[in-house]
Amino acid sequence: MKGKLRKVTSALLVSFMCASAFTGCGNSETKETEKVTNTQGEKGNKETPKTEAAITGADNVSIKELSEFDPLEGVTAKGADGKDATAKIEVTGEVDTLKEGEYELTYTLKGTDLSVTRAVTVTGIEAVLANGTFNYKFATSEVRHTFFAAAEDYLLHNQYAGIPLFADSVFALYSGRMQLATEEFLPVLQYATEYSTMAADDSKVLMEDGKNGNAGEYTYRTAISGNPSQWNQWKYDDQTTAGIMDDYLGTLFLYDFNEDKTGYVLVPSMASEDPIPLESRELPNGKVVSKKWQLKIKDGLKWKFNEKTDTSMITDETINAVDFYETYKLALTEKWFRATSSGFSDGPQAVVNAQAFVDGTAEWDDVGIKFIDDNTLEFEYVDEQSEWNVKYSLSSFVMTPINIELYEALGEKYGLDENSIAYHGPYYVDYYESDKVLRMKKNDEYHQADKYFYTGRNITIINDAEMRFQEFVAGKLDAVTLPATHFEEYKSHPGIKRLPGETTYRMMINGTGSKEGQLAQFPDSEWDAEPILGNQDFKMGLFYAIDRKKLAEEVLKTSQTQMYLFTDAYLVDAETGILFRNCPQGMSVGADLSPSTNGYNLDASRAYFDKALDTLVGEGVYKNGDEITFEFNYFSGSENQALMGTYIKDAVEEAFQSEKHNIKVKVEPMPKDFPGIYYDHMMIGEFDTSIGGIGGNTLDAASFLDTYTSDNRSGFTLNWGIDTTIPEIAVSYKNDEGKLVKELWSFDAIYSVLNGEIEIVDGAEVPEEEAAE
Repeated sequence: MKGKLRKVTSALLVSFMCASAFTGCGNSETKETEKVTNTQGEKGNKETPKTEAAITGADNVSIKELSEFDPLEGVTAKGADGKDATAKIEVTGEVDTLKEGEYELTYTLKGTDLSVTRAVTVTGIEAVLANGTFNYKFATSEVRHTFFAAAEDYLLHNQYAGIPLFADSVFALYSGRMQLATEEFLPVLQYATEYSTMAADDSKVLMEDGKNGNAGEYTYRTAISGNPSQWNQWKYDDQTTAGIMDDYLGTLFLYDFNEDKTGYVLVPSMASEDPIPLESRELPNGKVVSKKWQLKIKDGLKWKFNEKTDTSMITDETINAVDFYETYKLALTEKWFRATSSGFSDGPQAVVNAQAFVDGTAEWDDVGIKFIDDNTLEFEYVDEQSEWNVKYSLSSFVMTPINIELYEALGEKYGLDENSIAYHGPYYVDYYESDKVLRMKKNDEYHQADKYFYTGRNITIINDAEMRFQEFVAGKLDAVTLPATHFEEYKSHPGIKRLPGETTYRMMINGTGSKEGQLAQFPDSEWDAEPILGNQDFKMGLFYAIDRKKLAEEVLKTSQTQMYLFTDAYLVDAETGILFRNCPQGMSVGADLSPSTNGYNLDASRAYFDKALDTLVGEGVYKNGDEITFEFNYFSGSENQALMGTYIKDAVEEAFQSEKHNIKVKVEPMPKDFPGIYYDHMMIGEFDTSIGGIGGNTLDAASFLDTYTSDNRSGFTLNWGIDTTIPEIAVSYKNDEGKLVKELWSFDAIYSVLNGEIEIVDGAEVPEEEAAE
């Protein structure tokens, strides 16, 4: 096993209080006081011996990993009055029976000063290779968090995913009139600006034209960097367009506050109720799954049109199941991007025969989308789904209808502009001028119109970030991203809020290590791989060499300090709403990698460097007195990126100067254009090291693990010379039979089991073609 892996998977948290094996006692001599008796036989009087409170049975103990442990078993207590006081014992401390180690419990007796300390040693047991058919896609939150934590911990101890540098957090500024629905950042909802209100109307502020707005109107004013590229939601492919569509299109299910506003819930919106399972089965953990689900559409849904839209062909302004059904059929027939890319035909929620229909090998009647009645649709998925999975897959604005009558009238002209579509969201686009402004008005036909406070939304289109910021300073915007250049000036602004990012930017490493290794991975490559970059000890040295707090807060200013691969934005079990970094398993990841300093330890870095050189010099790869040089690519056109490149150079060169071998490292920062830095360098192995980062689905972090596999199954592997197929990750957990087990899994197997059913032989995946046989 590469690196010492210390897995914390599930803890037995002891919430009692404990004591030491020491018991208080008086002097061994019995002290007596006697009265003189008279000759009449007057009775003498003797004092009762004084006793002290005591706890017994809390001796130091050694138990085996995975065994059950009750800290109160066999422990008793007596009070100062000599009576039994066992019920008054309180225990504090923690014993994790799933992790070998030394633990300490403290026993106290309520109402006394008695305190006893007990050492509990958990001795490890040997892990066995996992074998069988598994599916933990619908497992308990504890099991999913346990496996995910084991996977991330493994990546960090091998640096197979690259060296974490910082997260892409930004700061936002909100205007004085904004009254945010929540002051705390929440998953999915963030600061819930869509549900927020305002303290003053538009007559008190400037609009994009420099004039005051209208009294009685409350327009949320923002700015974006570019124009929308598409008006048909089934064809869009950029985040700018998605952000706009999110306001003018409805959804079948909607993210809203939970009851106490500490998180979110996913509730029916255009749907009338939660999905209904057909031919379902109940898993051991109580969760219901099925391949067939019915969807009920709400009554009273209506279309909304821009006043310039020709609606002469519209015969029915209501929306029902027919509109959804005909849209889904059309999207697959026309092979629209969102229907075929992780939509109906691909991904974890793939529909039966959808891909075959797209390929021309199946008829529409064979596709698992059925029209039942005007309010009911039925879906048949390739894989089993839970209620949450179905709701989640249908919660995007993409999965809503277009107006078929308007489409049939316009043909290919449908979705070319704001006047060639129909709306069914909280707002509709009233006016749009390319490169200038997009204005929305509240849609009074929307079925939940009262849920939204704003009377409209104005989106100014300004390419330059500094110019967008100056519009905010001028009072023309209600929200803006704070540029790093203005952070010091505005860091105490009353409206400042941090927005945690989705991406951990990392130093990607070409670790093929040799000419032979490079050609094995990239047969046509002429790149000269640097040997030391393939050494595990050197990679760990790189990890410890980076002062992440300094890089994020002093060099980059507005970025977020980050030593992990997954930021604060990610969830592994979205149904619970628990952020992975906040759960016990998430907090245990990298516990031995100096989390108190965010992974920075210069002494450890230098020690790992010398260890790497001991190996490589011993193998004759380098010789004493050599100078090792490698490149570090960074994004061109950014002053901040250039500053980061300089910091990386200085930090690495400071750490890697070996007196023992008289060898030092030199780093050459190299600016590279986006997106070529990925496609022309990292993805094809034409680099030494490089900045890079890929964001994933924050509500399904497990689906994002495939970007770290060595077989490049996602198409986004950016680190080379790694092997994630080896079963070397020990996972201790309670299986479906309720039995505590300790098994060895490969990283690839963990990715697969968290995303569906997989056959495992000796801890590794069985290839699909072999499993089929």
